[in-house]
Amino acid sequence: MKVEKLGKVTHGVTISRIEAKSGEDYDEFELFTMQDLSREIDNYSLKEEKQYILVSKNKFNIDLLSKKDMIIIGLTSHKAMVVGEKHIGKIIPSNFAYIQLDNKKIDPMYFTWYFNEHPKIQKQLQIAIQGSIIRALSVQMLRALELWLPSLEEQQKIGKIYELRKRKEKALFEKNVLEKKLYKYLMIKKLKEE
Repeated sequence: MKVEKLGKVTHGVTISRIEAKSGEDYDEFELFTMQDLSREIDNYSLKEEKQYILVSKNKFNIDLLSKKDMIIIGLTSHKAMVVGEKHIGKIIPSNFAYIQLDNKKIDPMYFTWYFNEHPKIQKQLQIAIQGSIIRALSVQMLRALELWLPSLEEQQKIGKIYELRKRKEKALFEKNVLEKKLYKYLMIKKLKEE
């Protein structure tokens, strides 16, 4: 089934169009960044650096902010993630697309697994960006991607396994960081004792 039949695919907002100019009423919002996406997908070592933007109240609709279970896709990284509690209420800039899925048709974690891992999607992505100088996806390309959909129950099982695998990867990374700190501390302590 094509992605466009599973939910609404939308391009992120162009920041220069919504930024508050001098004298305009504004609100401050956190910006969703490539670092946010990378940190959620596989680069757990990235430090969290929040970025904020002052948005003109007249030029931005707050209904466009990120919502729980929304899918965010990096148009140049070709990676997807499900918005969790940590990323709700952020502005999604134009180097991303987002999808509000019909959860009666598809499980968000299944979609993310399929998009990030399945060889059929990887092949479609390679074909879609073939020949382009900048290897970026367009919203039209995303809408045309084909996904295989088992029953919703099967999707949820696969999605849960993917979610648990990602959590385990992150926990193992954090464990390794803590072990390194512990070993360093113990060695320095041993040197001081001698």
